[in-house]
Amino acid sequence: MKISLTIFSILMIFCNCQQKSKNNFNKNSEKINKQESTYAEAGKIGYIVHVNALSPYELYLDDILIDFYYGNNISNTTELNPYLLGNGKHTLKIRFLPKEDSVDKMVSPKDIIFNETARWHIYFSKIVPNKDVPLGYSNEIDYAKSELKLYAPSKKVTFWEQTWEVDVKGLPYRVKGWSESQDLKKIDKNILQKEVVEYFSYLKDLLNEGKIDEFLKLCKKEDEELDIVTYTTPEDSKIDYQNNKEKMLKLCPGNMHQFDNYEMKIYGNGKLVTLVIPNGKYKNWTALISKTPKGRITSWGILLHKPKGSNTFESIRK
Repeated sequence: MKISLTIFSILMIFCNCQQKSKNNFNKNSEKINKQESTYAEAGKIGYIVHVNALSPYELYLDDILIDFYYGNNISNTTELNPYLLGNGKHTLKIRFLPKEDSVDKMVSPKDIIFNETARWHIYFSKIVPNKDVPLGYSNEIDYAKSELKLYAPSKKVTFWEQTWEVDVKGLPYRVKGWSESQDLKKIDKNILQKEVVEYFSYLKDLLNEGKIDEFLKLCKKEDEELDIVTYTTPEDSKIDYQNNKEKMLKLCPGNMHQFDNYEMKIYGNGKLVTLVIPNGKYKNWTALISKTPKGRITSWGILLHKPKGSNTFESIRK
């Protein structure tokens, strides 16, 4: 889950090719939303990444998939704060994939940089969030200094990755998150997957039976941290809780799908795990999915971790 911001529309002038607007992570998925903070501006710092791309891509922060788009031609902004536990050096990576209409299923150099006047961009920027202004942030952004340099491959490749170390400064918080969690890569993969599937099944049953308060109680630590990193006031948090509960009561009871197509993914350098749909129209949607009789499909994002000394998973992000 990420908070939608109407930011970076001005970036369209940097790209000579027509772009299509998209929402953040799990584009077609409707997920639990948090309201923007009503805190005073003092001390609020946010970080974003804006991508202009001709090719499908996946965006990773510290080995966590935080955004993806599998169509052609996109201009999209992703908030980073939900995945930033604090200040310091962080790793940002973009993986370009073959275009939808690629005959040979390869990434061509021109898919990354068509020419010098029609190239694609990625920007990493600090903002001061402010929901009361049109762009969603109150500071000016130095676009030249914000751009991360993209390079095209020298020949066709199956995929193309670039990685940057970015320096995060000025955040007024530090949260624990998964920083002290167990390394799940040290657990036998088959045993780990069995445990993850069992926990997902437990969550699915809670939602299917309409036990929304019980489900949300399991997300308490996650929500407390998200309130901190997104500067959400206690009053807004209460409103969020009630709105989320009402939405889930409408969409989940009796509508949860069985897990018949999933893949376990480990993220966060071994600290996080989830189940996703591995292919097709809903690729990389979380496998915890509801479908109403009218056909409304919703993916309920869940990232799990195991605190050190615990045998039980906890939900730590969406």
